[in-house]
Amino acid sequence: MVKVPLHLKSTAKGIGSSIPVPGTLQGLVHSGDSEERTSGNEPVLFLRQADGGRASQQILSARIDLVFEPRQRSQSQDWFIRAEVGGASELKTIIFSADAVRQHFYPGTARDGRECLYKVLSADKSANLDGLRLAWRVKTVAAQLSGAVDTKVKAERAFNLLANPEVRSAYDASLHDDDAPLPLPFGAAGYCVVAGQLSKDGETFFADSILAFKLNVQPKRFEVLLRQCEFLPDRILFRDSKRKVEIWLDAGLLEGLRWDSTWNNWKPWLRSRISIASDFVEAPKVHFEDGERVVTSWWIALPSRISVTMPASLSADIERARTFHDLLGRHAEILTRIREQVAREPVEVGTVQFWFDELDAAPALRPEFATWQPDYDVFYFDQLRRRSRTWFLFREEYLFVLPGAVVSEIPMAGHASYIFAEPPDMDRFLRRYRGVARTDIRMNKDGVATELGFVRRVLRGTKKKRWLADVLKHSTTGKENEYGHSTDE
Repeated sequence: MVKVPLHLKSTAKGIGSSIPVPGTLQGLVHSGDSEERTSGNEPVLFLRQADGGRASQQILSARIDLVFEPRQRSQSQDWFIRAEVGGASELKTIIFSADAVRQHFYPGTARDGRECLYKVLSADKSANLDGLRLAWRVKTVAAQLSGAVDTKVKAERAFNLLANPEVRSAYDASLHDDDAPLPLPFGAAGYCVVAGQLSKDGETFFADSILAFKLNVQPKRFEVLLRQCEFLPDRILFRDSKRKVEIWLDAGLLEGLRWDSTWNNWKPWLRSRISIASDFVEAPKVHFEDGERVVTSWWIALPSRISVTMPASLSADIERARTFHDLLGRHAEILTRIREQVAREPVEVGTVQFWFDELDAAPALRPEFATWQPDYDVFYFDQLRRRSRTWFLFREEYLFVLPGAVVSEIPMAGHASYIFAEPPDMDRFLRRYRGVARTDIRMNKDGVATELGFVRRVLRGTKKKRWLADVLKHSTTGKENEYGHSTDE
């Protein structure tokens, strides 16, 4: 490694080159420090000469790509955290000591004399998430009025740590136990500046103290279906494996909304979406697929930065979902028997209604409810129902008999409407149809599409009226089907 004198300027004069000081090191590098550079621009290692005959200390600035859970050293109660380093370098790993993590992130632990996070917030240790948010807001307002910027920053940091249930649980344990392990907050990736020693092979840096830690943060905004959330006693959890995001919501963000865990029973029938905006912290996770390690970037919403917009119709939607769930529950036995029947063969709506009447079902129970799914869109169903002479329930489909056509409909995004010419013998059509799958029809397996008079599929789009116009356009006799045959009999 080449050692180059480094000065407290924007650049340092090296051997025939000008070396920039990384932004994470501004204010942390001393005039007597020297840079030990390996290939590439990161990580960057500095050597700090110690006074009084003590060993020299090394300062490292590096990007962390992956953080692991705290682990105990063998035959010791002491623990450490391993993090993988990004960038093209021989350095692969940073080992954070327990004391380094405690001192930088967690004041007030058993062996620390500083104010604990609860005192920083002026919050009770038994406060729920809503109570912590209220305490943080009060503290923030007071700090703004007094101009105490440092107090405001410390309060936000304390709230973000305590608002995470895993971090809070670990921190609470550390208040009474010196040996309780504490995680790096959020398990987050980012840039750090640490002091310690580099191993002889240059692959591992042992960090005795953390001088700075900057999280990777990105603003994000999107809509969330309430039924995709998990309702816990003091918070709502939204975790989406497709978007790779995790959000914790509390009553302080959802004005007037009061829930409990029983909401999870009937939440599938909620239609409402809430709009969420926040700064998200990158928190990569590792898993294995076919024996290969895969790292994916998850994003966790910073509790202090979350804002939520709720629709005006939310209260009505909640009442409707509860009522619908109760209705289905009171008729569970009837609906189970009907579902078993329609799984085997198409059943006409009039027959289902007759069964309801015979079994003294509530007037609010409609035939389509027997197979209705939470993701079904009433628009697609109603537009075809009101134009049909009759219709049938079959599996997850509804078969609508329109003037001149039969339309197989799964009223849900991601599905297509299948249109058939109106058959001369409906019973024969239904007997043949119940033995095939939609895949068979698309592929015309054994000529089944031609035999059924298949006209075409109408795919879903963002414009529902265009879908309806396309369905009605092709729902007439005499149209040529997808296989080039006339559908006229």
